[in-house]
Parts: sequence; C-alpha cells; structure tokens
Amino acid sequence: MSVIVHPGRLRQEMTRRGWAATDLAHAARLSQATISAAVNGRPISQRSLGLIAMALQRAPIIGVIDSLIMSDAPDIELG
Repeated sequence: MSVIVHPGRLRQEMTRRGWAATDLAHAARLSQATISAAVNGRPISQRSLGLIAMALQRAPIIGVIDSLIMSDAPDIELG
C-alpha cells in the first residue's frame, strides 16, 4: 500500500536536522528517488515511510535551526 507524505512537513523536519535529501536517503537507507518522491508529494510505500520516520527520530534536531526557520507566526519587530 502506498502513502503520500506531507511534503512541507518532511522538508521542515529535514531542515531542522540540517539535512539535504541525500542525507535523509543515506540515513533511511533508501534511494534518492524514493526521497525525491516523498519530498515532491508522490506516493511511497508504507515501509519507506517507516524508514524515513525512524531516520528522523534517530537524528537530533539542531536547536538553533528551529529558532531561525520561518513559521506561520507573524514576524515580531525588534525595534
């Protein structure tokens, strides 16, 4: 069975770890084509989704990146 990953959320999780698609492919032991499909909203297997999830779970989030990436919250002016 196939699933479609939310592309924006996957990109955000990759960004939070400082990863490019090739980094995620390596960590998840998947092909770059599979990661490309996921990042572009195309179907991937449930097994691939599980491997992606485990790779993301194993990798630490770089805290300062969280404070630097854009969110949906309005900008705050600092004077």
